[in-house]
Amino acid sequence: MKKSVLVNKSIMIASGLLLSLSISSSVFAFGQLGHRIVGDLAQQHLSASAKQQIEQLTNGESLAQMSTWADEIRSDKHWYHAAPWHYISIEDDETWQSLKRNPDGDIIDGLQRFEKVLKNPHASQQDKWQALAFYVHFVGDIHQPLHVGHRHDKGGNTITVKWFGQDSNLHAVWDSKIIEQQQLSYTEYSNFLNRISKVERQQWLGQSYYDWAEESKYLRKQAYNLEQNDQGEDDLLFNYVFMNKPIVEKRLQQAGIRLAEKLNAIFN
Repeated sequence: MKKSVLVNKSIMIASGLLLSLSISSSVFAFGQLGHRIVGDLAQQHLSASAKQQIEQLTNGESLAQMSTWADEIRSDKHWYHAAPWHYISIEDDETWQSLKRNPDGDIIDGLQRFEKVLKNPHASQQDKWQALAFYVHFVGDIHQPLHVGHRHDKGGNTITVKWFGQDSNLHAVWDSKIIEQQQLSYTEYSNFLNRISKVERQQWLGQSYYDWAEESKYLRKQAYNLEQNDQGEDDLLFNYVFMNKPIVEKRLQQAGIRLAEKLNAIFN
Protein backbone atom coordinates (compact mmCIF):
# COMPACT_ATOMS: atom_id res chain seq x y z
CA MET A 1 0.00 0.00 0.00
CA LYS A 2 1.34 3.43 -0.91
CA LYS A 3 2.39 5.83 1.84
CA SER A 4 -0.16 8.49 0.79
CA VAL A 5 -2.97 5.94 1.02
CA LEU A 6 -1.82 4.90 4.49
CA VAL A 7 -1.72 8.53 5.60
CA ASN A 8 -5.20 9.25 4.25
CA LYS A 9 -6.54 6.11 5.88
CA SER A 10 -4.95 7.11 9.20
CA ILE A 11 -6.51 10.56 8.97
CA MET A 12 -9.94 9.03 8.28
CA ILE A 13 -9.65 6.68 11.26
CA ALA A 14 -8.45 9.49 13.54
CA SER A 15 -11.28 11.74 12.39
CA GLY A 16 -13.79 9.00 13.11
CA LEU A 17 -12.39 8.48 16.58
CA LEU A 18 -12.47 12.19 17.36
CA LEU A 19 -16.08 12.38 16.18
CA SER A 20 -17.11 9.44 18.30
CA LEU A 21 -15.37 10.90 21.35
CA SER A 22 -17.03 14.26 20.86
CA ILE A 23 -20.51 12.76 21.08
CA SER A 24 -21.74 12.42 24.64
CA SER A 25 -22.87 8.95 25.65
CA SER A 26 -26.15 10.43 26.84
CA VAL A 27 -27.04 11.14 23.21
CA PHE A 28 -27.52 7.47 22.48
CA ALA A 29 -30.80 6.37 23.98
CA PHE A 30 -30.64 2.80 25.36
CA GLY A 31 -27.19 2.75 23.75
CA GLN A 32 -26.39 1.40 20.32
CA LEU A 33 -25.85 -2.06 21.78
CA GLY A 34 -29.21 -2.05 23.57
CA HIS A 35 -31.11 -0.95 20.48
CA ARG A 36 -29.46 -3.63 18.37
CA ILE A 37 -30.38 -6.27 20.97
CA VAL A 38 -34.03 -5.16 20.80
CA GLY A 39 -33.98 -5.19 17.01
CA ASP A 40 -32.37 -8.63 16.84
CA LEU A 41 -34.80 -10.09 19.36
CA ALA A 42 -37.73 -8.71 17.37
CA GLN A 43 -36.28 -10.06 14.12
CA GLN A 44 -36.28 -13.57 15.58
CA HIS A 45 -40.01 -13.31 16.36
CA LEU A 46 -41.28 -11.83 13.09
CA SER A 47 -43.86 -13.73 11.09
CA ALA A 48 -42.84 -14.93 7.64
CA SER A 49 -45.07 -12.29 6.03
CA ALA A 50 -43.72 -9.44 8.16
CA LYS A 51 -40.12 -10.53 7.61
CA GLN A 52 -40.58 -10.61 3.84
CA GLN A 53 -42.28 -7.21 3.63
CA ILE A 54 -39.75 -5.56 5.93
CA GLU A 55 -36.83 -6.98 3.93
CA GLN A 56 -38.38 -5.54 0.77
CA LEU A 57 -38.79 -2.15 2.45
CA THR A 58 -35.26 -2.08 3.88
CA ASN A 59 -33.52 -3.82 0.98
CA GLY A 60 -32.43 -6.57 3.36
CA GLU A 61 -31.29 -4.28 6.18
CA SER A 62 -32.05 -5.88 9.53
CA LEU A 63 -33.98 -4.27 12.37
CA ALA A 64 -30.76 -4.30 14.41
CA GLN A 65 -28.92 -2.37 11.69
CA MET A 66 -31.56 0.34 11.37
CA SER A 67 -32.27 0.57 15.11
CA THR A 68 -29.59 3.21 15.77
CA TRP A 69 -30.37 5.53 12.84
CA ALA A 70 -32.67 7.75 14.93
CA ASP A 71 -29.74 8.54 17.24
CA GLU A 72 -27.13 8.86 14.50
CA ILE A 73 -29.08 11.67 12.80
CA ARG A 74 -29.26 13.78 15.96
CA SER A 75 -26.00 15.52 15.05
CA ASP A 76 -27.65 16.72 11.82
CA LYS A 77 -29.21 20.17 12.28
CA HIS A 78 -32.07 19.16 9.98
CA TRP A 79 -33.16 16.65 12.62
CA TYR A 80 -32.72 18.77 15.77
CA HIS A 81 -36.52 19.04 15.98
CA ALA A 82 -36.75 15.28 16.57
CA ALA A 83 -34.89 15.38 19.92
CA PRO A 84 -38.06 15.52 22.12
CA TRP A 85 -39.49 12.47 20.37
CA HIS A 86 -37.10 10.15 22.21
CA TYR A 87 -38.62 10.58 25.68
CA ILE A 88 -41.53 11.82 27.75
CA SER A 89 -41.29 13.69 31.06
CA ILE A 90 -43.76 12.97 33.84
CA GLU A 91 -43.46 13.47 37.60
CA ASP A 92 -44.48 10.91 40.20
CA ASP A 93 -47.67 12.76 41.11
CA GLU A 94 -48.77 13.34 37.51
CA THR A 95 -51.07 11.10 35.52
CA TRP A 96 -51.29 10.63 31.78
CA GLN A 97 -54.58 12.52 31.89
CA SER A 98 -53.20 15.51 33.84
CA LEU A 99 -49.83 15.65 32.08
CA LYS A 100 -49.12 18.75 29.99
CA ARG A 101 -47.54 17.26 26.89
CA ASN A 102 -44.62 18.78 25.03
CA PRO A 103 -46.05 20.67 22.01
CA ASP A 104 -42.95 19.62 20.03
CA GLY A 105 -43.84 15.96 20.49
CA ASP A 106 -42.81 13.08 22.72
CA ILE A 107 -42.15 9.37 22.45
CA ILE A 108 -45.77 8.26 22.73
CA ASP A 109 -46.81 10.74 20.07
CA GLY A 110 -43.93 9.54 17.89
CA LEU A 111 -44.87 5.87 18.19
CA GLN A 112 -48.48 6.61 17.32
CA ARG A 113 -47.54 8.82 14.39
CA PHE A 114 -45.03 6.45 12.82
CA GLU A 115 -47.32 3.47 13.26
CA LYS A 116 -49.88 5.35 11.13
CA VAL A 117 -47.26 5.99 8.43
CA LEU A 118 -46.34 2.30 8.35
CA LYS A 119 -50.01 1.37 7.94
CA ASN A 120 -50.62 3.96 5.23
CA PRO A 121 -50.69 2.23 1.83
CA HIS A 122 -50.09 5.57 0.08
CA ALA A 123 -46.93 6.50 2.00
CA SER A 124 -43.73 6.55 -0.04
CA GLN A 125 -41.00 3.95 0.42
CA GLN A 126 -38.69 6.60 1.89
CA ASP A 127 -41.31 7.77 4.38
CA LYS A 128 -42.02 4.19 5.39
CA TRP A 129 -38.34 3.40 5.83
CA GLN A 130 -37.86 6.43 8.07
CA ALA A 131 -41.04 5.59 9.98
CA LEU A 132 -39.81 2.05 10.57
CA ALA A 133 -36.35 3.24 11.68
CA PHE A 134 -37.90 5.68 14.17
CA TYR A 135 -40.46 3.12 15.32
CA VAL A 136 -37.89 0.38 16.00
CA HIS A 137 -35.79 2.88 17.94
CA PHE A 138 -38.64 4.36 19.96
CA VAL A 139 -39.94 0.97 21.08
CA GLY A 140 -36.53 0.47 22.66
CA ASP A 141 -36.44 3.96 24.15
CA ILE A 142 -39.81 3.76 25.86
CA HIS A 143 -38.72 0.58 27.66
CA GLN A 144 -35.67 2.32 29.15
CA PRO A 145 -37.10 3.56 32.47
CA LEU A 146 -35.30 6.92 32.43
CA HIS A 147 -36.82 7.81 29.05
CA VAL A 148 -40.05 8.19 30.99
CA GLY A 149 -38.22 10.50 33.30
CA HIS A 150 -38.34 13.43 35.68
CA ARG A 151 -38.18 16.92 34.22
CA HIS A 152 -36.00 18.33 36.98
CA ASP A 153 -33.05 16.03 36.21
CA LYS A 154 -33.75 15.48 32.51
CA GLY A 155 -34.29 11.77 32.92
CA GLY A 156 -31.20 11.32 35.07
CA ASN A 157 -28.89 13.18 32.66
CA THR A 158 -27.99 15.79 35.30
CA ILE A 159 -27.41 13.19 38.04
CA THR A 160 -23.62 12.86 38.05
CA VAL A 161 -22.28 9.56 39.31
CA LYS A 162 -19.16 7.49 39.05
CA TRP A 163 -19.31 4.21 37.20
CA PHE A 164 -16.57 1.95 38.58
CA GLY A 165 -14.64 5.11 39.46
CA GLN A 166 -15.15 6.88 36.12
CA ASP A 167 -17.27 10.02 35.70
CA SER A 168 -20.69 9.39 34.17
CA ASN A 169 -24.35 10.23 34.68
CA LEU A 170 -27.32 8.13 35.73
CA HIS A 171 -28.99 8.22 32.33
CA ALA A 172 -25.88 6.92 30.57
CA VAL A 173 -25.63 4.08 33.08
CA TRP A 174 -29.10 2.88 32.15
CA ASP A 175 -28.70 3.58 28.45
CA SER A 176 -25.48 1.70 27.97
CA LYS A 177 -23.12 1.10 30.90
CA ILE A 178 -24.97 -1.82 32.49
CA ILE A 179 -25.40 -3.52 29.12
CA GLU A 180 -21.84 -2.91 27.92
CA GLN A 181 -20.44 -4.16 31.22
CA GLN A 182 -21.45 -7.70 30.19
CA GLN A 183 -18.94 -7.56 27.29
CA LEU A 184 -21.21 -9.34 24.81
CA SER A 185 -21.96 -8.56 21.18
CA TYR A 186 -25.56 -7.69 20.40
CA THR A 187 -26.12 -11.09 18.76
CA GLU A 188 -24.66 -12.94 21.75
CA TYR A 189 -26.78 -10.88 24.13
CA SER A 190 -30.00 -11.28 22.15
CA ASN A 191 -29.46 -15.03 21.94
CA PHE A 192 -28.93 -15.17 25.71
CA LEU A 193 -32.11 -13.13 26.28
CA ASN A 194 -34.22 -15.11 23.83
CA ARG A 195 -35.04 -17.64 26.53
CA ILE A 196 -38.57 -16.29 26.96
CA SER A 197 -41.41 -18.54 28.02
CA LYS A 198 -44.79 -18.64 26.32
CA VAL A 199 -46.37 -17.44 29.56
CA GLU A 200 -44.10 -14.39 29.67
CA ARG A 201 -44.83 -13.52 26.05
CA GLN A 202 -48.56 -13.69 26.65
CA GLN A 203 -48.24 -11.43 29.69
CA TRP A 204 -46.32 -8.81 27.71
CA LEU A 205 -48.49 -8.65 24.60
CA GLY A 206 -51.62 -6.65 23.83
CA GLN A 207 -50.71 -3.52 25.78
CA SER A 208 -50.77 0.14 24.77
CA TYR A 209 -47.91 2.62 24.51
CA TYR A 210 -49.21 4.21 27.71
CA ASP A 211 -48.96 0.83 29.45
CA TRP A 212 -45.32 0.52 28.37
CA ALA A 213 -44.61 4.05 29.59
CA GLU A 214 -46.34 3.40 32.91
CA GLU A 215 -44.13 0.36 33.47
CA SER A 216 -41.03 2.50 32.90
CA LYS A 217 -42.37 5.21 35.18
CA TYR A 218 -42.82 2.62 37.94
CA LEU A 219 -39.40 1.02 37.45
CA ARG A 220 -37.39 4.26 37.30
CA LYS A 221 -37.37 4.70 41.09
CA GLN A 222 -35.03 1.73 41.36
CA ALA A 223 -32.44 3.63 39.32
CA TYR A 224 -32.07 6.24 42.08
CA ASN A 225 -31.11 3.69 44.75
CA LEU A 226 -27.45 4.58 44.32
CA GLU A 227 -24.38 2.79 45.63
CA GLN A 228 -21.75 4.83 47.48
CA ASN A 229 -18.04 4.28 47.95
CA ASP A 230 -15.96 4.80 51.11
CA GLN A 231 -15.64 8.53 50.32
CA GLY A 232 -19.42 8.97 50.23
CA GLU A 233 -19.50 9.44 46.47
CA ASP A 234 -22.16 7.89 44.25
CA ASP A 235 -19.93 5.22 42.73
CA LEU A 236 -21.91 2.48 41.01
CA LEU A 237 -20.19 -0.88 41.27
CA PHE A 238 -21.02 -4.57 41.19
CA ASN A 239 -23.90 -4.41 43.67
CA TYR A 240 -25.67 -1.79 41.56
CA VAL A 241 -25.20 -3.97 38.49
CA PHE A 242 -26.44 -7.03 40.38
CA MET A 243 -29.60 -5.23 41.51
CA ASN A 244 -30.44 -3.58 38.19
CA LYS A 245 -29.19 -5.82 35.38
CA PRO A 246 -32.29 -8.07 35.65
CA ILE A 247 -34.52 -5.00 35.17
CA VAL A 248 -32.56 -3.80 32.14
CA GLU A 249 -32.57 -7.25 30.58
CA LYS A 250 -36.28 -7.77 31.11
CA ARG A 251 -37.01 -4.42 29.48
CA LEU A 252 -34.87 -5.43 26.49
CA GLN A 253 -36.82 -8.68 26.24
CA GLN A 254 -40.18 -6.95 26.51
CA ALA A 255 -39.19 -4.36 23.91
CA GLY A 256 -38.09 -7.05 21.46
CA ILE A 257 -41.21 -9.17 21.87
CA ARG A 258 -43.56 -6.19 21.70
CA LEU A 259 -41.80 -4.74 18.67
CA ALA A 260 -42.27 -8.04 16.86
CA GLU A 261 -45.93 -8.11 17.89
CA LYS A 262 -46.56 -4.62 16.52
CA LEU A 263 -44.69 -5.25 13.26
CA ASN A 264 -46.44 -8.58 12.74
CA ALA A 265 -49.77 -6.76 13.03
CA ILE A 266 -48.71 -3.91 10.74
CA PHE A 267 -47.16 -6.15 8.06
CA ASN A 268 -49.75 -8.93 8.19
